[in-house]
Amino acid sequence: MKKFDISNLIVSKICDVYSYTLPEDTEGSATAKHSALIIKKKGESEYTSGNKKYKADPNTILYLPAGTEYSMYVQRSGECVIIEFDCPKDADTGTMCEFFINNDREIVSTAKSVLHFWKLKGPAYHSKCLSELYTLITQISTIHSSVYSLAGKYRLIHRSVKYIEANYRREDLYTPALAKMSGIGETYYRSIFISVFQVPPAKYIQNYRIEKAKELLVNSSGSIEDIAISVGFANSSYFCKVFKSTTGLTPTEFANKSRKIG
Repeated sequence: MKKFDISNLIVSKICDVYSYTLPEDTEGSATAKHSALIIKKKGESEYTSGNKKYKADPNTILYLPAGTEYSMYVQRSGECVIIEFDCPKDADTGTMCEFFINNDREIVSTAKSVLHFWKLKGPAYHSKCLSELYTLITQISTIHSSVYSLAGKYRLIHRSVKYIEANYRREDLYTPALAKMSGIGETYYRSIFISVFQVPPAKYIQNYRIEKAKELLVNSSGSIEDIAISVGFANSSYFCKVFKSTTGLTPTEFANKSRKIG
């Protein structure tokens, strides 16, 4: 099946727009009468349809097609905006879809605008709501698409990469914590990291420490033990092993060779 492109979505009628905040651990099941976009400002909910699980949270918007049978579980409480609408059957995907939007505030703002005009029921409010909904769909499509470019992927992990560079000396730089810092799951984080840097996070950290160690070996008079500890290795023996496997030289050999060249 061709991957669903939300930018091609045609809306024939907006049926309802509302918001709610359900308590944590709330469960429920239903069949969607209309298609819907589920936008979470805060919190996280898990939706299950068939044997697949989907989530809605500040980083992920969920598209729910009309006729979908699903169950829902609130993992973390938070405000949610729901926009229900009808669209031609041939323009529908038939299955739930997640759209990663990286906690974009403009998307939340546009969803709030749709909600505002719907509640206000002012002159031509249907037209205003429809206009804002198409703006929302365009924003979702643009951000979701950019995420899958290399630059877009880097933006997702940028904060954690800068944290690694500032805290490479720490021994507790673990992938789960770095993924959480980026607001994405560990498996997805690891996949993005590899696509950007061609190595997993642990190897990137190790290589970064070795590069810092090279600078110290050439520009300082510290011992191998001191340098190993200062760049985040637990002991000098492991540092020497990693250094040689990475550079082909022992730390002492590298220092001597570099100083002769300099």
